[in-house]
Amino acid sequence: MLHHKLIVIGLLLIGYSALGQTVQQSSAPKLGTIDITAHKEVWNANLQNLEMPSPDGASEKAKLLKLKAAQSLQYPRKFTPGKRMASFEKGLGSNVFTSVEGMEGNSYNNRVPNDNSIAISNDGILVSCINSKYRFYDTEADTLMDEGFLNDYIASFNISQNKYDPKMTYDPNEDRFILTFLIGNYWQNSKIAVCFSSTNNPMDDWNVYLLTGDALGSNHWTDYPAVAVNESEFFLTGNLLYNDSSWQTGFYQSIIWQIDKFSGYNGDSLLTMNIWSDLLDDTVKIRNIHPVKGARNLMGQKQYFVSNKNFAAESDTVYLLEIDNTIASGTAQMNITRLSTSDHYFMAPSAQQSIPKELATNDSRVLGAIADGNWIQYVHNCLDTATGTCSVYHGFIDNYTTNPTVSGRILSDTVMDLGYPNIASTADALNDRQVVIGFNFTSPMDTNGVACIYMDNTEDYSDIIKVKVGDAPISRLSGSPDRWGDYFGIQRKFNEPCEVWLGGMYGAVNKNGSWLTEVRTSNSCAENFANIEEKPSKSSAKVFPNPARSVTTVSFDLLSNGPITISIVDATGKNIGILYKDIAKKGTNEISFFVDHLPTGWYLVKVVTEHDVITKKLIIQ
Repeated sequence: MLHHKLIVIGLLLIGYSALGQTVQQSSAPKLGTIDITAHKEVWNANLQNLEMPSPDGASEKAKLLKLKAAQSLQYPRKFTPGKRMASFEKGLGSNVFTSVEGMEGNSYNNRVPNDNSIAISNDGILVSCINSKYRFYDTEADTLMDEGFLNDYIASFNISQNKYDPKMTYDPNEDRFILTFLIGNYWQNSKIAVCFSSTNNPMDDWNVYLLTGDALGSNHWTDYPAVAVNESEFFLTGNLLYNDSSWQTGFYQSIIWQIDKFSGYNGDSLLTMNIWSDLLDDTVKIRNIHPVKGARNLMGQKQYFVSNKNFAAESDTVYLLEIDNTIASGTAQMNITRLSTSDHYFMAPSAQQSIPKELATNDSRVLGAIADGNWIQYVHNCLDTATGTCSVYHGFIDNYTTNPTVSGRILSDTVMDLGYPNIASTADALNDRQVVIGFNFTSPMDTNGVACIYMDNTEDYSDIIKVKVGDAPISRLSGSPDRWGDYFGIQRKFNEPCEVWLGGMYGAVNKNGSWLTEVRTSNSCAENFANIEEKPSKSSAKVFPNPARSVTTVSFDLLSNGPITISIVDATGKNIGILYKDIAKKGTNEISFFVDHLPTGWYLVKVVTEHDVITKKLIIQ
């Protein structure tokens, strides 16, 4: 059901320069509030061209394939019978998960490849997307809630272009979902749908906004979106391309949308944003910029991004980008730092199957990044020169807020090619480094499927854990290489840090399959906050009385004037109330509030500042 519609669709742009970059203040009008259950798409017509672009000629596509071919000659595959898992120290074996449970994901929709994206709420509602389809699943009740097509979100507005590249993310602070997807692939019709759930139930209404894909008015369309949400804002990155060009040949530049998420949650008539462009290393355009997500909690007022020289044959360059403040502050600036790894990363080779047709591994762009305390971890495809296989580069940026340094290691196998990695944390304490890295796999001996690796807090790795082995090779396009999967979905369940969900692609008979898997590193998560200590912070704080029955007070010190948010989190990790969200003054502050309406048990009082996160346990008797 369509509740509201604004006729005017467009953007208001005001440009100004900041530190060599360009930022445009902008706004997008609300398209409408949509009940996706009231209008269900029945046709879902999708045009799919099954011809692979010619590998000949002087295009960047041809150059990329020739580069991969040359590297395969320089670094040939070195298969050693009986020897698997080369190139990194592993000491954890294969018994690293207390449970691994999988199920079939979204049904195939004739699109190539599956662009997997997933999100899971604190209540256990799993949302998964591939290309033009979405699926809502209640993992607690083991029940399918709904499934449909992206067109359900905009069907009332008669927008007929293809809908693709969905990105679903979950905001644990506000207990909401955000969905974005692309529409059209010409600058004249390129749009980006940004949809905010009105509640924590995705079956309820969504507030839908439509951004123009030609964001700079430069006659380019938007491709390859990546997203992240922090304490205050939602971030979307994308590549601007020329018409009738692939993502290799037609690149113009990468840009960043910085969006006020509360405008979207509230269903405001205008969605306010900054658009960042001209993101350069001297004169070199920084390409395929990936936003960094909070590993255990949402990031604060500063948002970081990671990129690299993803089209280079080999490189040691890593870019760390920072937007240092919010739209509301009026003082947001962009800082770009160029870093160098001690060891080079290399362009990934095409992946092998049990049939002659290879699978495309694309370039070495960053595909996942998370941050906590003083580190960022990120992943992308690369070549292991020791084995000649397509591998996972696992990077670390330490002290990223002060004096960043970068290092990395290659995760590979002597037989399998590992592609399209993504990463999620399983830590429950500040700066703990343990993660799950998920990816697709394939080889002449292993029918392609979905797998993961676990790294513990001492940085030891497990074996490769295969969670789904495919049924058949992938062969949908006319030429070689075939498409393998531009994205891999992964997210931890924020209130159960031991639980991580994966969403990947596998080969099925005459189609591509989608597989969803829950992996658990421990059963201790069931205890929730009972064994989680208060996190260290720069500021002192105390709660009194504690335990409390009717009224309690939190006293805390601030190092400077600035915006703060004070919230209450229950024992499941759910944000149950925001007590204060405004400017506070330097020095000692106190806030008192009633708690007699709260059930007995454990809670956390969370104070988020520009520079710190203060958490204190509160017991209600």
